[in-house]
Amino acid sequence: MRLLAATDFALRLLIRLAEAPGRHRSSEHLAQAIGVPRNHVHKIVQDLAEAGFVRTLRGAQGGVLLAQPAHAIRVGAVVRHLERAQSLVECFRPDGGACCLSPACRLRPALARAREAFLASLDSVTLEECLPLEAMQYMVGDVPS
Repeated sequence: MRLLAATDFALRLLIRLAEAPGRHRSSEHLAQAIGVPRNHVHKIVQDLAEAGFVRTLRGAQGGVLLAQPAHAIRVGAVVRHLERAQSLVECFRPDGGACCLSPACRLRPALARAREAFLASLDSVTLEECLPLEAMQYMVGDVPS
């Protein structure tokens, strides 16, 4: 399964935010940190805020921060939200697509199970588990000397 570039960027953005929980980051800072244009980051932040994964604060001291602790954010939930409008194959489209095998196709149920297994696997992973080891050590107070 292939994820949208925006989903990849969103996961990177969330990991960067999780490295310093409670710290506000500007869209400009996040864009530089994950290596994507600021306009992309702004759109991704809006989508993540809509879903309740991040909070945005306006003003001079504003920015973006996690809305939940990193251990409470499931990667599967993030991917499921960001990929909600994507169809794995044509027959998964809301309008049913134009597949010449429908309705007798027996591949569709297998693909649906594979998609659900993929997301279930990601549901078992928290954002905290995706942090680089250095960030994890810092979070528990074992700052390397």
